Amino acid sequence: SSVIPLIAISEARKLYAIKKPDFFLWVVAFLGTLFLGVLMGIVVAVLVSLCIVIHESVRPQLTILWRIPGTTMYRSVKQDSSGSFIPSVCICRIGSSMYFANASFIKDGLLKYVSDLSDVNPTEYMILEMT
Repeated sequence: SSVIPLIAISEARKLYAIKKPDFFLWVVAFLGTLFLGVLMGIVVAVLVSLCIVIHESVRPQLTILWRIPGTTMYRSVKQDSSGSFIPSVCICRIGSSMYFANASFIKDGLLKYVSDLSDVNPTEYMILEMT
């Protein structure tokens, strides 16, 4: 009964709503510490955390951007429904650094976006935002 106040259930709910891999890591750390002891539970959580970081860096988020009318701002197609494409130009934001392990994933994703947008905005040029 003294352990129950130490469990941050509200924090777990927030993590589940915001970022599911972090919620999974929270559950692994909690269960690992509960069943394996403090030291082994933390070791397991650190190893799972490293696996999550590697997985996320190998598969970065790719976002197609379009221009908000009347401004010089560009937003995600998924965030703003009132934008418009620049004719023959595809603008894509890459969510992390590009390196040898994720180059193929990025290339395949960009080619898929270009083919998916071919009916709406046939692409001749591609701009990559890598900030």
